[in-house]
Amino acid sequence: MLNNLVLENFDQSFLKSPSLIDERKKAFSNLKKIGMPNKKVENWKYTDLDNLTKSIEFKPGIINLELSNQESKGINVREFDYFIKNKAQYLNPIKILENEGVVYLNISYSNEAKVIEIKEIQSQPLIINIISEGPGFSLPRLKIDVFPEIEAEIHLIYLGGEGFINQLTEVNLQKNSKIKLFRVNKSSAVHSETFLTYLDSNTNISLVNLSMPENNSRFQVYNSFQGRNSFSNFKSVSIPKDNCHDDFLVHNLHKSSNCESNVGIRSILNKGAVCSFQALVDVELNTSSSKAEQDCKAILLHENATMNAKPEMKIFNDDVVCKHGTTIGTLDKEQIFYLQSRGLDKISAEKILLQGIIKNYISDESPLNSFLPKVYQ
Repeated sequence: MLNNLVLENFDQSFLKSPSLIDERKKAFSNLKKIGMPNKKVENWKYTDLDNLTKSIEFKPGIINLELSNQESKGINVREFDYFIKNKAQYLNPIKILENEGVVYLNISYSNEAKVIEIKEIQSQPLIINIISEGPGFSLPRLKIDVFPEIEAEIHLIYLGGEGFINQLTEVNLQKNSKIKLFRVNKSSAVHSETFLTYLDSNTNISLVNLSMPENNSRFQVYNSFQGRNSFSNFKSVSIPKDNCHDDFLVHNLHKSSNCESNVGIRSILNKGAVCSFQALVDVELNTSSSKAEQDCKAILLHENATMNAKPEMKIFNDDVVCKHGTTIGTLDKEQIFYLQSRGLDKISAEKILLQGIIKNYISDESPLNSFLPKVYQ
């Protein structure tokens, strides 16, 4: 793909009206040095994005970011012009990720963005539909600023698409704010999202993710705990389509004291499906009273299904409580036998067990429940 990225033709390649041209040129220069992610990069060891995108024509894709309730009191929505007026904000992700090719790619070419400011407590969820249409490269940018003392609920729904989607999402939680996020990925494009959160003091972010990609998908999350007493809880249910790959990375960077991070995944994999889960707890030297938990459980329904799990902990002090666990296997035959002895057939018994695994993260009352395949509802 990089053969199509010609710096001399930069302002004709993607933009009808050039903007942030100096920032884009610098990002593009770094992109050329780093290249697209491949399996030689440790954090991308399970996904060769460079190879996946080579056959996709480098031309603008069509993507729509549709918001419900955007007229609600206390919500301001801005377009890409926000970044033209706030250049430092446009480059902010590079402060966290200095060597990430997909970030430089987005900064080089993105011209579709929504910046959402939540200034008052919201009684209704804000629903954001991200819909891709047609082939090519789509590079949307989403920035959510949650003001101090605010509580809100946001639903992110990814549907359809062709080609390659490379999204960059930022969530900034200011002091004493709390946010619930529900994410659904049913994209049929090659899909990559880099998700950055910045947590100030006494903040709380909870994300429940239902991932059912119909192509190859990568969701990488970087939580930066910048203030004391902040908390994150990220849970994912992965049910990729047969012969598809669902790749997750969650990096929790504990830069401040008395912070807690929990990460978990439940994966159900059928014929040819692959799920990869990398979770890193990174506790800096001068912090104290950090807590972290990582939990991975995968059910393989076919002999050709694959689960990759790589939990990591990088800890530079003793004042921490951290634990992790990984379980990969088939459904418990004794549990199936017990349910059959109570009058259920094998298919019904397996269905109940799989429903139980999912309900750990997605209850009947969850807004994600209606997106589940009927067999799991």
